[in-house]
Amino acid sequence: MTDLDARYGRHRRTTPRWLWPLVAALGVTVGIAWAAWASWTDVPVFQARVHSYEVIDAQRTQVDLEIFRDEPVALTCRVFAQAQDKVVVGEKNVEVPASSQSPVRVVSEIRTERRAVTAVLDSCEPS
Repeated sequence: MTDLDARYGRHRRTTPRWLWPLVAALGVTVGIAWAAWASWTDVPVFQARVHSYEVIDAQRTQVDLEIFRDEPVALTCRVFAQAQDKVVVGEKNVEVPASSQSPVRVVSEIRTERRAVTAVLDSCEPS
């Protein structure tokens, strides 16, 4: 026993040496399994965006959506109109019928409670 051991005591390892490599290996395995599962899910491929919008008056905003899709799947897109203070002043669900044509443009009108300054696409989901 050295003088330092006598003065401060000897540190004992409380966990076995193999524990942290095992935890790391399990974490990597779970991560790879999740990535493989997520990449093989059967989700229809589509994209949507606001092509243009027009504030018609204080109660109406027109939005023009552009839909790109690989398969003819029907979609429901949620759009909303925002005022200058970024408050949502109107919203609408827009039904996009299934079509093999791509891209597809859909024009819809959002009723607003006060004047909007922009139209935003919130989400699109298969119907």
